Amino acid sequence: MDGAQELKLQLQSEAIADLWQEQCSLHTRLFELTCDEHIHLLASDMDELDESIEQKSIVIKDIEKLDKQRQALVKELNAQWEDANIFKVNTLVEFLKTNGQHNNAERIEKLNLILIDIVEKVQAQNKKNQVFLNKALISLRELKESFSGGKKQFKTYGSNGVTRSTLSK
Repeated sequence: MDGAQELKLQLQSEAIADLWQEQCSLHTRLFELTCDEHIHLLASDMDELDESIEQKSIVIKDIEKLDKQRQALVKELNAQWEDANIFKVNTLVEFLKTNGQHNNAERIEKLNLILIDIVEKVQAQNKKNQVFLNKALISLRELKESFSGGKKQFKTYGSNGVTRSTLSK
């Protein structure tokens, strides 16, 4: 590899590492907004909840834009370097290390671990938010049924853990 090719690869690998760092920042922002969403749900603050959801949507679009940039850079690497064959983070890191880009390879590796951790936290918080919403919807349905004045059906669990229905007035 000559000096021009080495410089080009260094610039490309730095650009990819910078994208990974930006992904970490955006996912951190997404996590913060997801936590805010939970707080607004608990407080029944619908205006703030709407704002958080709108902000989350913007962040998600920014994440998608960065991912398209990352895909384009990887496609460019695969086109320019016969031995690249990059299709996962591991193959990207290995390619960069093999071609003298140890610092950027290690940077991407570390940032990817951080990104995975943040994504898992976002998923867990989204699950908590969904559970809260499901419980709220059940409570609203039961409240609505209690105002209807008709027979109300309660669901309880039998000794075998299966739901059974009982009617009461």
